[in-house]
Amino acid sequence: MKKIYVTCSLTHASEEFKEEMARLKQMLKAKFEVLEFKGLTDGTPTDVYHHDIGCVKSCDLLLSECSHPAIGLGFEIATALFRHKPILAVAKQDAKVSRLILGIDSSLFSFMRYNSLEEVADAVEKKMEGII
Repeated sequence: MKKIYVTCSLTHASEEFKEEMARLKQMLKAKFEVLEFKGLTDGTPTDVYHHDIGCVKSCDLLLSECSHPAIGLGFEIATALFRHKPILAVAKQDAKVSRLILGIDSSLFSFMRYNSLEEVADAVEKKMEGII
């Protein structure tokens, strides 16, 4: 089963946003193995680093939700690019996204705006079809 690592802002995200990301992961689990990040409470900062970067290294696709800025999210995207991992970055239609992220011109990287989580799930399926 192909592995997806879903990354997003946690530290400054609302509970509503965190619940949306949990729903998205549930949707994706129907067809893919979804790797879980440590989050805000499990382990030490060093544990979080090793675990989360391990997820980037072992995933088949990095799905980065970029609607809220996060240093860790940017670090995971950069790590995935360095490791030649496919990345699908997404953000809500009206979200302000860093120009640095929008400017990534790697063939492994794609970015899309969305209105519904179903649109994201569909885009993940299409992106995964092209991954061997």
